[in-house]
Amino acid sequence: MTIEIIAELAQGFEGKSEQAFLLMKAAATGGASAVKYQLVFADELATPDYKYYELFKSLEMPDESWERLSDSAKKLKINLQLDIFGSRSLKLAEYLNVSAVKLHGTDIANIGLLKEVAQSSVKKILLGAGGAHLDELSQAIDILNAKEVVVLLGFQGYPTPNNSNEISRVSLLKQYFLKKYPHVKIGFADHASPESTLRFALATMAIGAGAEVIEKHLTLGRTMKLEDNESALNPDEFLVFSNTIKECALALGHSTLIEDFGMSESEKGYRKMIRRHVVAAVRLSAGDQLQPSQLSLKRTSAENPITDLSSVYSKTIKSAIEINRPILLKDIK
Repeated sequence: MTIEIIAELAQGFEGKSEQAFLLMKAAATGGASAVKYQLVFADELATPDYKYYELFKSLEMPDESWERLSDSAKKLKINLQLDIFGSRSLKLAEYLNVSAVKLHGTDIANIGLLKEVAQSSVKKILLGAGGAHLDELSQAIDILNAKEVVVLLGFQGYPTPNNSNEISRVSLLKQYFLKKYPHVKIGFADHASPESTLRFALATMAIGAGAEVIEKHLTLGRTMKLEDNESALNPDEFLVFSNTIKECALALGHSTLIEDFGMSESEKGYRKMIRRHVVAAVRLSAGDQLQPSQLSLKRTSAENPITDLSSVYSKTIKSAIEINRPILLKDIK
């Protein structure tokens, strides 16, 4: 099972292109599949009298800086994704040909923006679902129906209280959307405290519940107190996080409902190794039709033994067999 790991850089670049690049490089080194920034234009987010308007202004970067980041992402072989908040940021995201855009939970019912995104050239949409109701999600997915949609559960609670994660919603929505929206994936945005023992566990639990996309905040160093550091991992921690996610996804595998569940060659070898051999539990005479009470399973030195008891039931013995002797294919008809 392949899991997409998004390094959520959010506003951590603080409007500085060099800082944005260093975060991207840390994400690439840390095993992320994609990096995601908030593409902020203050006037898309707030009115000038809002208390954080000037902060939003400080996060704005020239289009050329975003172009350089796009080029860097190609060189580092990591996907570039952007949070967009309006027409201007959407158009720039299109121009940059990003791998995905994210719509914040605030815009889950923003019909105008949803329709703009639906008509855009962006193929993949991350739909922020923190705080969203089921009818809002369904409406948004209907509008975005021609796109690849990832419903991204989880929300930033600075950090999120553990009992508010509700990871059970992953499997619930996966089953709910399966028939009507087979193209929709479910993801989980992990906002556990970086000091918590759950900082790696929550995302792996989400994978077990069916999540195929995991988002996790990354910072250059929590001691630097950069923007959006509250639930972020340091670069070395993010590498451990990524490796843990990938190993857990490998362990989860992809079973199918066929006779052997599509088991691995290793498990097939284990099955062959542990099977005991069919032996005579009593002395058998020529012409006996084998019954369960006459047979046992034991380890023997026989080569090419029979290991499946049911395959010999009612078969006829050709010649006498002493107790404890393995029964071979040549002994039965």
